Amino acid sequence: MPKSSTEDLESFLRRQDAGALIEVLLELAHDHEPVRARLARMQLASRPDKLAAAFKKTLTSWKRSTRYYEYREASAFGRQLEDWLDQVAHELQPMDPGAAVALFEAFIEADAAWFDRADDSDGAIGNAVRSACQHWLQAAAACETPADVWAERLFKLYDGDEYGAREHLLRHAHLLLDEAALRRLVAVGESRLVEALAKSAGVSTASRVPYEVISAASALSLLSESLRDPDIRVRATLQYSPNPNPLQRQDFVRAYMDADRPADALAWLQESWGHLEGSRQSLLSEVLERLGRFEESLPIRQRAFEESLSVFDLERWLEHMPLLSQPQARDHARQMALDHESPAPAATLLLHLGETEAAESRLLTGASLLDGRSYESLVPLAKALRSHDCPRGEAAIYRALLMCILDRANSTAYGHAARYWARLDEIAAAGTSLEPLPPHEAFVGEIRTRHARKTAFWARVSGTRRVEPDAGGAAEADEDLLA
Repeated sequence: MPKSSTEDLESFLRRQDAGALIEVLLELAHDHEPVRARLARMQLASRPDKLAAAFKKTLTSWKRSTRYYEYREASAFGRQLEDWLDQVAHELQPMDPGAAVALFEAFIEADAAWFDRADDSDGAIGNAVRSACQHWLQAAAACETPADVWAERLFKLYDGDEYGAREHLLRHAHLLLDEAALRRLVAVGESRLVEALAKSAGVSTASRVPYEVISAASALSLLSESLRDPDIRVRATLQYSPNPNPLQRQDFVRAYMDADRPADALAWLQESWGHLEGSRQSLLSEVLERLGRFEESLPIRQRAFEESLSVFDLERWLEHMPLLSQPQARDHARQMALDHESPAPAATLLLHLGETEAAESRLLTGASLLDGRSYESLVPLAKALRSHDCPRGEAAIYRALLMCILDRANSTAYGHAARYWARLDEIAAAGTSLEPLPPHEAFVGEIRTRHARKTAFWARVSGTRRVEPDAGGAAEADEDLLA
């Protein structure tokens, strides 16, 4: 009986002859250096000292290298670093966790070699260092070493952080230390904070807190995450900021919520947060809901919806509303959409409420108010209208987007504009009346007259130029811009 075509790769390989697999591996090793290196490390499986030496050799060669990795190369370099870390964890750590700890520690201490030689705009190098921190904790936990020894070594390694990427050492310290050891570490951190505050007496102000104080408080905040105890974070912050600002209060609330302590979070939500008042109101409603106080949270959710008219806020309002009250709330939302001055958010909400004709009508009557710069919301709305067979509303949006691009001579977006033009042609070819919008022919005539000299755009429309806009945002030459 033939094997199923859905057989997984592992099952397939286990059925193969060992000699055949050896031939395949030899072939791959001949053509692919990573396979060759992996097999070489397999030969050292019974010699962890030799395996550790091989890993150290790779690390040393990286540290000595002077090559600089540009932005487009840095991600690949970051993945290469993470691959090495994973190999140490999977191949060496089970046999010799102490040797693995030493390698991970050397990698972390060499972080300057990684950061100073790469454009880490996308964070790949930082992620590799964070991974190294977690690997270090896990390897250390596999060693037979007293917790107090690790605690001192952990803080020393964290203190050497000059790039802000070693925070996982404290944030995930629970991977290595039990609660009692973590509490002792907190006590050390609190002593450091008191000492830093004493040294900064007379220097610290509300607008300028010395780095040593912030550093000590940050360490305690990370330990509070590891222990899931927000009180540590709050105590540390209040030491140097007895009247916490809105950002600090927001941080407290989220920490208590993450720890599933909504009642404690509520204490920091009682006063206005000024420019962050919207965030306070949102968090307040969330906290009240966690406490089961829906009668208090519903008015807050309603106000948020009425201010934004967004589908998201509508659903948050309806989420904990009694079923019998929801039809009336939806009617209220519909009327607000019909009365709203901005057609795009109104149409989006009406579509969500199932009011397809009303949504399209709202766009048609307010076509002159559509802002083509809001492409993040207009493009999804146009696609939704197409799925609901509303070509007139779709046309109103694509006209607004197209005119905005051309009026601003935004040559990097001409590829998008050409696609909008093609879709408008498709809608017109279907024979649907666009009233009350001007006829397609009149719109086309106006565009051709107003923007006749935008040769780069017309080349895309005619198909003589199909290259997409450059990913880096390089603009094409345009006669309007050169005139």
